Amino acid sequence: MFPQGTVLDGLDNVATNGPTTTITLPRPGEVSPSNRERKEPRTHVTSYGFAYVNDIGRPALSQKPIVFPTGSIIVREKLRTLTSPPQVLVVMVKHDQSFNPKANGWEFLTISGKVTKILKREKEGNCLKCHSAAAGDDFVFPEDGRQP
Repeated sequence: MFPQGTVLDGLDNVATNGPTTTITLPRPGEVSPSNRERKEPRTHVTSYGFAYVNDIGRPALSQKPIVFPTGSIIVREKLRTLTSPPQVLVVMVKHDQSFNPKANGWEFLTISGKVTKILKREKEGNCLKCHSAAAGDDFVFPEDGRQP
């Protein structure tokens, strides 16, 4: 499936080959849009978007508290309007806890809207600073309206 020399990083749907990282997203139609308004972190307040969760992580959404297994990937589109193309995709990839102990294994990525370039890849920084407020739900803000 992936070219020779590709490193799978221990996750079936994340592959790195030199400077290129490939994330296999869910099939079209597998979305979890929310039609209601909700408070969001300040960095996402001026955008719309759909959230996608891969097959590995999807069952965790029914748990309270939420606990995602290694290999979970969450992708959120950031749209200016409901019909505009994505400005960027914000992605959380769940690695083994030892990958990033401060964030229970999560890696945070910002990817160009055309999905051609990783703009930012971090273990800490502003992403972790904000998502720490949701540490009780594995650093993910729940869709059911619970606030951290």
